[in-house]
Amino acid sequence: MVALSSWPGVIETRAVFVERVHRPASPLHAHAPSPPARPAMQPATDPLAEPTVLDDLRALRGQSGVRRFIGGIKLPLKAMRFIAAHSMMWPWMIIPALINIVLFAITAVALVMNAPDLLGWLWARPEATWLQIVWYAVLGVVLLASVVLSYVAVLMVAGVVASPFNDQLSVITERELCGRVANARDGESMATGILRSIAISLLTLTAYLACIFPLLFLHLIPGLGSLLNTVLGTMISAVFLAFEYSDAALDREGYSLKEKITRVRAQLDLAGGFGLGSTLLMLIPVVNLLVMPVAVVGGTMLGIELREERPTTPPT
Repeated sequence: MVALSSWPGVIETRAVFVERVHRPASPLHAHAPSPPARPAMQPATDPLAEPTVLDDLRALRGQSGVRRFIGGIKLPLKAMRFIAAHSMMWPWMIIPALINIVLFAITAVALVMNAPDLLGWLWARPEATWLQIVWYAVLGVVLLASVVLSYVAVLMVAGVVASPFNDQLSVITERELCGRVANARDGESMATGILRSIAISLLTLTAYLACIFPLLFLHLIPGLGSLLNTVLGTMISAVFLAFEYSDAALDREGYSLKEKITRVRAQLDLAGGFGLGSTLLMLIPVVNLLVMPVAVVGGTMLGIELREERPTTPPT
């Protein structure tokens, strides 16, 4: 996924500190004893505010791998609460979803309308009644396949369509979390940033395919092979998804690809939990078009935690 430059218009929030003002007693009630002075009210702590999320992540340091893994699974849910509490992020989430829905509708309608002609080109509608029944049954399969193909095609381009929106979501998340946005690559040209992102994306895709492709041979094992392929494939996808969505926050800190891998490996339990939680949500049809922004926000939270904690796993 190519990360583009941040879009303008990030809305900054300011903490509002409210003090109780004590007014002097009215002369008409001067004889009444004055109530004891109350201390000034402290700023309210919003349970949805992202410092709380960061504190939760920091509290997981030194915990068992199981607790950290569960904490990672919960991270997408925390991201949902974060988005719900920050309405300035909603347009950046809704607009790409609407674009993808429109693309899906256009693609599906085009394929469905041309499906009978396509089938007729491959197999002319027969004259015999029983063959016509078979022909229409095949047409039904072709229509269903057209809708599925349209959906898959939209999923393939969804990341490209949402890329600038996701970048802005990540920037807003980090600003709300930390009060600032890391900018270690300030001064770098846009072309350099795009080329670096493309290179990292290609390397990541190559590594992912290299891990996933051998799993196809597990299908040769009767019964158990398909189960093993599903379990191992989901685990691998979870790790790569965690790396992909934490990349923006790590990249803004100026980390190289090797350093990013080291950071993810050092907290593989936490990263794997986040990746698994996001992967399971993305397996839900239609819903996965709305899960991508959640993964972006959660991945930014994860990336900030990966930046803060010193990695303990040396690179190999």
